[in-house]
Amino acid sequence: MRGKLWFGVATAALLMSFAPAASAQDADAAGDATTTATFSGAAIEADIDPAGDVDWYRMRVEQGQRYSFTLDGLPGADGQALDPMIAIYDGETNQLAFNDDANGLNSAVTFAPAQSGEVFVEARGFSEAATGRYRLSATSAPLPADDAGNGTDTRARANAGRATNGNIEYEGDVDWYRLSTRTGQRYRITLAGAGASPLGDPMVRVLDAEGNELAMNDDDGESLNSAVDYIPRANGDVFIEARGYADAYTGTYALNVTTERMPTDAIGANRSTRGRISLGGSVNGNLDFPTDTDWYRVRLTEGESYRFTLVSSGDSPLGDPMIKLYDASGAEIALDDDGGEGLNSYLEFTAATTGNYFVEARGFGEEETGAYTLSAQRGEIPADASTDASLSADGDYREGQLSPAGDRDWYRIDMTEGQTLRISVDSTQTPDALGDPYVILYGPDGAELARDDDGGEELNAFLEYQATTTGAHFIEVRGFVEEAEGRYVVGVIPGEIGQSIDNADYIAPSGEGRQSQLGTPEDVDWFYVELIEGRSYRIMLDGAGDTPLADPYLTLYDAQGTQIAADDDGGTGLNAYLNFASPTGGSYFVGVSSYGSASAGQYWLRINDTDVPGNVYTDETLDPNADSRISRIEMPGDLDTYRVTLEANVRYVIDVRGHGDNALTDPFVSILNTEGQSVTTDDDSGPGFDARVRYSSETGGEFYIQASGLGGSTGDYQVEIVRQ
Repeated sequence: MRGKLWFGVATAALLMSFAPAASAQDADAAGDATTTATFSGAAIEADIDPAGDVDWYRMRVEQGQRYSFTLDGLPGADGQALDPMIAIYDGETNQLAFNDDANGLNSAVTFAPAQSGEVFVEARGFSEAATGRYRLSATSAPLPADDAGNGTDTRARANAGRATNGNIEYEGDVDWYRLSTRTGQRYRITLAGAGASPLGDPMVRVLDAEGNELAMNDDDGESLNSAVDYIPRANGDVFIEARGYADAYTGTYALNVTTERMPTDAIGANRSTRGRISLGGSVNGNLDFPTDTDWYRVRLTEGESYRFTLVSSGDSPLGDPMIKLYDASGAEIALDDDGGEGLNSYLEFTAATTGNYFVEARGFGEEETGAYTLSAQRGEIPADASTDASLSADGDYREGQLSPAGDRDWYRIDMTEGQTLRISVDSTQTPDALGDPYVILYGPDGAELARDDDGGEELNAFLEYQATTTGAHFIEVRGFVEEAEGRYVVGVIPGEIGQSIDNADYIAPSGEGRQSQLGTPEDVDWFYVELIEGRSYRIMLDGAGDTPLADPYLTLYDAQGTQIAADDDGGTGLNAYLNFASPTGGSYFVGVSSYGSASAGQYWLRINDTDVPGNVYTDETLDPNADSRISRIEMPGDLDTYRVTLEANVRYVIDVRGHGDNALTDPFVSILNTEGQSVTTDDDSGPGFDARVRYSSETGGEFYIQASGLGGSTGDYQVEIVRQ
């Protein structure tokens, strides 16, 4: 196997010499940095055995030396030899050099350390299934004198219009040349193999004084020679690095630098720009060449909010606009890449001080060129149908900010009748994030169509909607509380929640759940969830909202989509409920549908990774008219509590009975008031050891049914309430 590999800061060298006689290793070397096996360069023989074995050796190396390693497979009794691979690692186990095939299938690599110290030499087989014997050896010699420095202290210079000849003396050698550059010039830098022993695969890089890469090229598209264009952003020195690709080649080369004047740019790229933009207006511009950016001065007022948009325009539009904002000193204070429609940019900003600011129009990549339109608007996104902010129904997202407190942002979105969208509003991962997003959807006539608070993950908002009319709809982003403010992301995903394992939406256990809807009676929504082995989960599916799903049906599938559980009316009323403990953990899928595909409507799906709560803060409820629930007492002393609202002077029968193959052996039931105080209990009034209470309240109101097991008993049970 041969290939081009990049060895980072490592250098390499090649020196052919003879190694001392081989010695055998008494024990197998460890395959990582814990190895105690050492290597001095004298030839050693050892085995890759069993399959997948890897041997590491510690070796002391010295700066100023170049080391030549060989790793040869030795024929076995069957005449077959190991196909070896060799690698060198530093003390942090970063790979410094590598080779697979240098002499037939055998391996050889040369290495010139940047500093003295300990490295690790790795011997292994090319195939994970390979075994066999190998011989490892190394020699060293001083590095030859270099004709150019290999860092910013180099004295070598490159000059435009004059060729420079050099030599990569050993594999891993690099030559640095200082080049003085000026803005307004384009520098064409070429590196080609030349002379009687030309460099095999030249590679050229341009670096700044800190060693940061500014430009690079390996192959110019016509040969293995290199060519790169560099346009400086400021006057000053840069460094040209000449080397062989992957530190694997030696030879002589010719370095050439030519210059040409860049086209005149009407808009400057710094604070000295003549570009201006007025609030409420827009400007058309063009990025004329790679690295071109246009700066526009604008005056902003402390405490006021502004909106800036940068969009592709014209016959030759800018491919991926990016907008940045700078303060009066030229320090970057805000940016946006794709916050507008498609790849366009949108930036909302509230000025901290009054004064001059600079808006920069640029491409996401430095090679981007093309025409654009930059706009600046005073004020927040309007909070009504006059909004100039829009989202695409084909899929979009936008980052925005509610400011000041109590702000509302409206986005226009054009929908067609029957079109379904999923709309989310999430807090950003920033210190100034909107704490509890809230979303409302309005129709073309301004009437509210849907709203959501916590239908997404945690406190984020999510809703699914199918348009009943064609026209402009409006998404309102707000906070749950009136004084809310902060940054958010609003997103639009076309289509419904997936109807199969391949396009299921994610839902997190122990979150706020997901609120969505079935658009038609035949609709099925699939959700993907990760469960933990052995942990008990409660999966609850309730009708919710203004048009609740009449009879929810819940199905649980394993990672292959095979049904493993289902429920129709195990929750309150006709709602669905499942209690499930994953035997293996991993991926599962939850299907939401209506019983018998008979209804459509809104629902609320929750997955909690805890047992039924044992206190009056429980999230479990029972319908007092007639309801039952199957659950489990997990451990001795476990308590499960259910909330129920009872009518005054009405008699109820409440049973807690063992259920299933692992039934609770001695159920116990208590009725608690809102203070958590017991008003009645029972142990064995039901059949056998089952518990039964007949209870009537003089006042009615909220009560709690608490199930447990006596004597430390555990197991499955069914709690049931019937109104008589």
